Amino acid sequence: MSLYDWYAISDAGARLKANQDTVLSEPGYGVFIVADGMGGRPAAAQASQTAARAFMDNLRSTNAAGRLEPGVLAEAVAAANKAVAAIAEADPSLTGAGTTLTALVMGQRHGRIVHVGDSRVYCYARHRLEQLTEDHTVSAELAARLPLDEADIDRFDIRHVLSRAVGTRPNVRPDIVDLAIQPGEWFLIATDGLYNTCPTADMHELIAVSAKDGARAVCQAIIGYALERMPSDNLSLVVVRPLL
Repeated sequence: MSLYDWYAISDAGARLKANQDTVLSEPGYGVFIVADGMGGRPAAAQASQTAARAFMDNLRSTNAAGRLEPGVLAEAVAAANKAVAAIAEADPSLTGAGTTLTALVMGQRHGRIVHVGDSRVYCYARHRLEQLTEDHTVSAELAARLPLDEADIDRFDIRHVLSRAVGTRPNVRPDIVDLAIQPGEWFLIATDGLYNTCPTADMHELIAVSAKDGARAVCQAIIGYALERMPSDNLSLVVVRPLL
């Protein structure tokens, strides 16, 4: 019997032929991953695939209780960072390859978010949708310190510039967020292509309407809504409801 009602979709989007996102889910291990290869960089799809697989492989060798230890999770991110960096070491023309990496690692009534980049984790519970991660972007970090508005961000063209990524530097520091899982909670991992096309208010409404039909219906409703709006980026979404 599965411990989760879950579903995942990754789509190239309406205007792109290539999909640089990677979604990797192992419900038997309680691990759900989304990686978004950095657009405009070489080997973006390879970077996201490499990071997701290295992170997962590292956790597979750890028992269920150990997978939730912050040190173990940080080591898994370090392994992913090293694996992506190795792409450029093998072929210098691929220097600059990088990716986001955001994962849910779940246990019974307890879990953790592991996060680098600007994909997001949301929690839907008690008719509220809450963002649980902070975007690792230059614009988000500047806005936290300076009085920037949307016009400033657009003028300086910094909205999508990552301040943290996997594979672009020798070391990367992930955010590791503790989760106390409650009955009835839904968790979503979304890439920026998805949440930029389906804003929070619309996502909330779609979940509220489709949740009664399960994770597959929620995922399909949100992705379908986004695709109708002809997105210019790849779309990836994982929807997870622990069955407590």
